[in-house]
Amino acid sequence: MAGETAKTEAICLRIHPWSQTSHVVQWLAPFGGLSTVVKGAVRPKSAFLGQYDLNYKCDIVYYLRARNELHALRECAPVRTRDALRGCLPALLAADHFRSLAGELAPSGEEAREWFELLDSSLDALASIAAQGPETDRAALAAELVAFELSALQLSGLYPEIEAESGVFALRGERKIPISEGVTRCLRDPRAEKNIQILLDAARVIGVFYDFHLDCPLNGRRAVVKSISQQKEKAT
Repeated sequence: MAGETAKTEAICLRIHPWSQTSHVVQWLAPFGGLSTVVKGAVRPKSAFLGQYDLNYKCDIVYYLRARNELHALRECAPVRTRDALRGCLPALLAADHFRSLAGELAPSGEEAREWFELLDSSLDALASIAAQGPETDRAALAAELVAFELSALQLSGLYPEIEAESGVFALRGERKIPISEGVTRCLRDPRAEKNIQILLDAARVIGVFYDFHLDCPLNGRRAVVKSISQQKEKAT
């Protein structure tokens, strides 16, 4: 009810300026998307300074407003900040893509919890990989990309048909993409795959599937694949 307060854990998806001193923050909570206005967020003595940022998981308290209005953030305490992501560009780009996809596809209501848990665990995995420093495991990043996107498709009810015997990846209608035995194996268990080229091939196949089945921007995804590919070339 409007005027009351509510408390939840939430992941920071996006931050937009609201005025010279305030922000609008979009979150993913276990019950779905949530937007809050943070008044005075960038003032020098604001209680919110350093309490939220992209990829943060926070405990928040907010004043409920009428439906479709911005709720007012009252309290915010970071639970996990995932600072390591800032030191690894491919992981940071992957995190941006994960947040964008979850924010676009996650429903409202009870089904949103699975999306929240998927994004939470996937961001943790990216941060763990990024914490390795300059020798970040690019294959592990590619595996997380493939694993996350397959899970997102499954939660959306669009999990692809992989015909192992004939070596094809089925698209809408009669269209199919030929795939190698290695890619077939990777799509069944991406985190077990260590060959970076097979992982990148699997990621590109999934990208074609996304183009056919999902009406959402993929520029962030392309940046992730390009970044991992470039790092691979530098390593060789």
